[in-house]
Amino acid sequence: MTERPAIAYETHGSGPDLVLFHGGFGCRKHWSRNIASLSKHFTVHALDHPGYGESAGVSREMTGAEYLDFFYEQLLEMFPGDAPLRFAGFSFGGGVSTNMAARFGVRVSHLCLISPAGSKKRNYAGRPTRSYKEAGDDEAEMRKICRHNLLINMLSYPETVTEETLDIQVYCVRNTKFNSRKVSGGETLLPDLGKLKCKLRVLWGEGDDSKYRPADQLIGDIAEAAGGTLDIHRVPKAGHWAAYENAAAVNDLMVDFFSED
Repeated sequence: MTERPAIAYETHGSGPDLVLFHGGFGCRKHWSRNIASLSKHFTVHALDHPGYGESAGVSREMTGAEYLDFFYEQLLEMFPGDAPLRFAGFSFGGGVSTNMAARFGVRVSHLCLISPAGSKKRNYAGRPTRSYKEAGDDEAEMRKICRHNLLINMLSYPETVTEETLDIQVYCVRNTKFNSRKVSGGETLLPDLGKLKCKLRVLWGEGDDSKYRPADQLIGDIAEAAGGTLDIHRVPKAGHWAAYENAAAVNDLMVDFFSED
């Protein structure tokens, strides 16, 4: 049996290196509607984080801090030397990519965050999501739960939850082997933003706003931590997973940003 890599990934295109970090209960399929457009301009490396997708599992006892240390060690092996890197992170991947950018220092020239996690702790108790464990081996029930949870946590428009969307989410859930909340709830984002040496752009879906995730408050915290005027773009017709729900707008904003000197 072939041993799984610590970080599985796919690479497309040519040009400056651009690394994509996915969200929680996710994998590199979170970028399925972005890779082709981005790879026309950049060498795109779409990752499966450790413990996700095709990557090897990690210890269930691993803390969020240990996970970030491990992730950094693996990235150093993937990208040795001093060539510049561009990072894009979504949700959980936003917290991870910001931490990685702070560690890599001047090697990271650009960081684009899409509704990043890892800010101040939030209360999940009242959020009306369903447990994926309820489905057991019932595939139809799993798809029903995925649809329900996507419309609470990820997407704002029911018509965007297609069979393709459910295929992605079921795969991602079935292949999640680490609790992303150890990082997302670790409050690393804001202090890490203060350590950045790179250009920063933040994208936030207009529909990504609720009592569980108040957009103005979270964006305000990010702006304050970044220490200046924030390059923020609210993405129309999109919720939390804006890179999927309105891929065309996000692709344009990312290409424009990552093409800057």
